[in-house]
Amino acid sequence: MPNQTERQLMIENLQDSLRLVRHLMKFSVENFAEAIGTTPEVIAELESKKSKLSATQYIALAALIDNYFAQNAEHFSTLKKILDSDGKNYGAEYETAFRDDSLLKRWFEDFVGFDGDAENFSDAEENPLTDLVHEYKIFLDAQALAEEKVMNASAFVKFLTAALFDAEKKIIVPLRSIEELGTGGHRAKKFLAQMQAAGVLQIHGEEDDPDFRDTILFVFKKFRGKYRLCLITPNEELAQEILRLNDSAEDGFEIAAGFFDEGEFKFYELYGEPEPNYIPSEEMEGWLEL
Repeated sequence: MPNQTERQLMIENLQDSLRLVRHLMKFSVENFAEAIGTTPEVIAELESKKSKLSATQYIALAALIDNYFAQNAEHFSTLKKILDSDGKNYGAEYETAFRDDSLLKRWFEDFVGFDGDAENFSDAEENPLTDLVHEYKIFLDAQALAEEKVMNASAFVKFLTAALFDAEKKIIVPLRSIEELGTGGHRAKKFLAQMQAAGVLQIHGEEDDPDFRDTILFVFKKFRGKYRLCLITPNEELAQEILRLNDSAEDGFEIAAGFFDEGEFKFYELYGEPEPNYIPSEEMEGWLEL
């Protein structure tokens, strides 16, 4: 992982070229601001250096830039020349702003051992989450990564990321789950950014989706006939509602729900009789296809 000095250089180098990068992406100040959840005034101040780019802002911009140039690869060489050009301030070990053509991978490099090769996490045959990843399309309640009382979250993320990377799959995190994060939001977002840097995270949904509970129930009922689905959540009440869908539908794959405790993944077990579940009847555009 880059040390504090190297990360500060990454921040300064991006801010030095921020306006040029934005123009290369053909973004207006307004669109640039909207994409990372801030205001045009903030972007203008960053480009004019009236305010300093923060680490959080760097991560948001890096995610946006990575995503844009993954879809517009023909312009990536120009981006790299801009950010790695002569005249940029580099430390003794800091040679580039990128790792595997990604700003985020460089920022989080070796954060939990990731350097682009999942085998650095663990032997795939010994990874306890390998079977889960191969058998299910997995949804993650972001709150699972926010609870301070949950032990060894970093170990769980490490094995989950490795299993997903090895299987060339992604875990799905509903946008509403992130929006509803509480006081542990910073911790959870750190882990989500780490998985995003590894290329194993997909954030899915729309801003006008119902609350997380209703969203996940709708999605699981809608797609249970197409996929084997699993929700990882610390909310046992929600997990019970998910498991009851197995008895309230006539066909479809078995749905699972689980949690992690001290780094170990465990499945919830259904208790009590099946009960009716409230499922939103309206179609949610962001979930028409997974």
